[in-house]
Amino acid sequence: MEDKTISIAENKELIQQRALALSQTIDPTKPESLSNFGVDTQRKLGNYSNELLTKVKAKDSGDVGEAINELLSQINMIKVDETEKPGFFSRLPFVNKIADKTKKIAIQYNSISENVDDVVVKLEKTRQSVLKDSTSLEVMFKQAVDYIYEVRSVIAAGLMKIEEIETELIPKLQAEVENSNQDEIAVQRLSDMIGFKERLEKKVHDFRLSHTIATQSMPQIRMIQTTNDVLAQKIQNSIVTVIPVWRQQVAIALGLEKQRKALEIQKKVTDTTNEMLLKNAQLLKTNVVTAAQENERGIVDVETLKKVNRDMVETLDAVIKISEEGSRKRTEAVKELAAVQEELNRKVIGSFGKSKQIEIE
Repeated sequence: MEDKTISIAENKELIQQRALALSQTIDPTKPESLSNFGVDTQRKLGNYSNELLTKVKAKDSGDVGEAINELLSQINMIKVDETEKPGFFSRLPFVNKIADKTKKIAIQYNSISENVDDVVVKLEKTRQSVLKDSTSLEVMFKQAVDYIYEVRSVIAAGLMKIEEIETELIPKLQAEVENSNQDEIAVQRLSDMIGFKERLEKKVHDFRLSHTIATQSMPQIRMIQTTNDVLAQKIQNSIVTVIPVWRQQVAIALGLEKQRKALEIQKKVTDTTNEMLLKNAQLLKTNVVTAAQENERGIVDVETLKKVNRDMVETLDAVIKISEEGSRKRTEAVKELAAVQEELNRKVIGSFGKSKQIEIE
């Protein structure tokens, strides 16, 4: 920044010239001259203070802070590490779910990207506003310097007049009082002059206080400017460094999410293929072994023939036994029938013989 300030020696000379001119406007015989003394300078201090307060109050980066917080909230809401564990029979729906989730994340990232653009615009506006404030503050700093020089001129003028009153006017009035044997009018003029000097001293004291306040405002303005410069640099770094990193990381996160989903799908496909191969191999093994076993068997199992043979032998034995028992019973029946017949014959013959005997008698 080019230094256009006047040298200290030139300032001292200028202050002396202004002070001499201002001191001549102070007339102890005219009380209103004291009231008007330094009024323009005091008015400048009021305007300068109001302008500084307005500049400081106008600084507000709340919109940018809210935009960044909203952006961070949306970034934190995205969960790219959630995993799902579907069953064996829901592999195809699971693939669809993966695609839907990836699409959802892509939409979220697109929304974040738009918000990043909005934040960049707001950051740039804030940076321009901060730089504009710094320029305004530089003007105000120069105003403060000019005001300080002007106050010094006012103070110097007041001190000149005080010295004049103390060394010239008061001694002259004191001599008039003494020469007039304490004339009331002379005493009153002396009292008025002393009172005027005291009020002027009070006013000079007030200007010294204003001078101190003005000198304190210079480092305060510089601190605000420094803070603005740091803020502007930080905002610039965010625009050219942080925001691009955000964009890059968003793109990388989306790419990694798609990659993870693709790998997960591939893993599910591989697992399903392996399970199918294992199941088919087990089924093939079972079928081949069963077929080989069946191939080695005869039409009829030996055990089956043995059992059939045993059943047939047992059946024949039972038939023979039954036949023998039937033959024996038939033989016995023949014998019993013969005995019955013989008995019957005897009865018949016996009955016939009795009939003949009756007839003979």
